[in-house]
Amino acid sequence: MKLLFYIITTILLSPALFGQQQFITEGKIEYERKTNQHAFMDENSAYDEKAKAALPKFVTFYYDLTFKGDRTLFNTGREPETKQPKNWGIFDSENTILSRLDSNIAVTQRVVFGSAYLITDSIRHIDWRITPEIRKIAGFDCRKAVGRVLDSIIVIAFYTDEIITTGGPESFAGLPGMIMGLAIPRLHTTWYATKLKLIDVTDADLQAPKKGKKMTGTAYQLQVKENMKDWGSEAGKILYEFLL
Repeated sequence: MKLLFYIITTILLSPALFGQQQFITEGKIEYERKTNQHAFMDENSAYDEKAKAALPKFVTFYYDLTFKGDRTLFNTGREPETKQPKNWGIFDSENTILSRLDSNIAVTQRVVFGSAYLITDSIRHIDWRITPEIRKIAGFDCRKAVGRVLDSIIVIAFYTDEIITTGGPESFAGLPGMIMGLAIPRLHTTWYATKLKLIDVTDADLQAPKKGKKMTGTAYQLQVKENMKDWGSEAGKILYEFLL
């Protein structure tokens, strides 16, 4: 009799019957990043017009974000099904980023023109403005937020509070849930989640990168600007790719 009472009570108190929201605390998200490389080219350049004819308009890459609780690891994912030639100015963004959201620390391995850097810095603070707009991404209802980074770069994000880890692709975070969609109009680039795998994540899955020249975030920014000081107008087109 006691067993029957326990079973009935468990069924009646089931969150599914009450319509309570189920929260996700660990798993792996795949993001598809698309960059409109034609938008970086000069319309008045004969060379760039020839390049547009030879190169696809969009370049696609895939990335994985493994997460558990307050830790996330963002790194390169699967290869695109079709090899896509790209303009030299389009960044590869082969970043590996371990974010410890609880302590506000990120360890980032960046490869810039063949040189690897290992940067330890605080997670970038963004003043987000949350809007009422909702968009469905990878099966989740995601709310739109708008922020600004590096003084003038507008960032548009879509997050879901069904995944309680407050991370996202690349180094973006700070919303009340996981960022499933991201757009940076200045870079003509978007990141959108394609799927979520509900897997058990271990500490071994969330190891910080270890290779590269160690430096702080401030030192890295100074290094990149120094390396590109003689690039003229070209530096302005791609500088932010190495700083975001």
